[in-house]
Amino acid sequence: MTLSRRKFLTLAGKVILFLGLSSSFPRLAAAASGTLPIEALRQLITADPRHSRTIMWQSKTPLEGCRLQYQGPDGAMKNLPVNMESLDEDRVVNYYYTCYLKDLAPDSTYHYRIWQGNIATPWQNFNTAPAEIDAFSALIFCDSQCGKTYAGWGQAFRTVWQRHANAHFFAIVGDIVDNGQQEWQWQNFFANLEGVLPQHIYVPVMGNHECYSLIWKFCRPRRYELSYNLPANGSPELQNHYYSYDYGPVHFIVLNTQMLELKDIHPDLLEKQKTWLRQDVKNHRAKWQVVLMHKDILAYDEYQEGSKTMMSISDVGYALMPVFDELGIDLVLTGHMHTYRNRGHIHHLQPAEKGPVYIMSGPIGNQQYTVPADKTFDRSAIYQPTPENYLLLNASNEKLSVTCYTVNGELVETYEIKK
Repeated sequence: MTLSRRKFLTLAGKVILFLGLSSSFPRLAAAASGTLPIEALRQLITADPRHSRTIMWQSKTPLEGCRLQYQGPDGAMKNLPVNMESLDEDRVVNYYYTCYLKDLAPDSTYHYRIWQGNIATPWQNFNTAPAEIDAFSALIFCDSQCGKTYAGWGQAFRTVWQRHANAHFFAIVGDIVDNGQQEWQWQNFFANLEGVLPQHIYVPVMGNHECYSLIWKFCRPRRYELSYNLPANGSPELQNHYYSYDYGPVHFIVLNTQMLELKDIHPDLLEKQKTWLRQDVKNHRAKWQVVLMHKDILAYDEYQEGSKTMMSISDVGYALMPVFDELGIDLVLTGHMHTYRNRGHIHHLQPAEKGPVYIMSGPIGNQQYTVPADKTFDRSAIYQPTPENYLLLNASNEKLSVTCYTVNGELVETYEIKK
């Protein structure tokens, strides 16, 4: 969403770490399926989804002694301790629980549940990625933020998954909620995915709206930081802000574009991120390098503090595009402006026939706007005002294919990249 329409929080949060001590519970088999006050059960991407998975959930009350039980293809039942952190914000305390499962067998089905005392949740399933992935598809959503209700978002999410039932995972490229400190925003976002979210790998990306306080001032995105436990990036103070993971022939790089919003909290965010990015690409030699980040490389009608303009290349573009050229990034997927635009290749800050391909999409939420064209860079665009839309990414060793659809099923465009 454009900066003129956006908003950010100082944070009053307390963090508690809880580690279980026992790993064997003979009485577990007798645990009855009952009611635990668990919300927003979700599975998150890990650096290697063939062999690991992160399971998270939250509660309004502390679940002392809470554990995760799981069973894999070997039939062995295992019990894991759980990390717990809490946040007191917007007059509500939320408790966040994380369990990291490792040394999993590729291409296998695992069953898991959460239990406390003699009460356990119903069983849930997840599948690890195959050891060798020659081709896969993924769903890319942008700007799921909503006003008044997230019911439309939930319906859109279910509709799209029914249409593309074989997608391996989904990403939300920033502005997950409209206000990062509002309890009802996060509560409604997750509530409208109930029963669906635990079945799919979720790849979250931070947006600027995650960095707004209750009074729409810039703030530390504490609720985002606690809601997602993501692959490590080597910077504890910026954990969950940026990360990477491998999936088949693609190395995905998730970046934080909120340098403006976080300048007083993390003034070195850009430089730390660029240093990490160079090393990350050096360490991960994949056929394709794909970046997911919220803010776009073009400004359209959003004033840029650095360049003092409202059009052409954005401050984020000036900061990151030269690095993408240097590292040979193949595809950059963005959101933020709530419309679909395909710019094709851009190299040395000019339209080109080589260099990274830049595609922007969204929204998937109910915040819709009319966005002006950029006659220099836009190769194609959806009609205005933009309806809810999303991307289907198909990847193989031979090519990347990005298709934009409206939620209603209208084909907007397919764009292919080969090398």
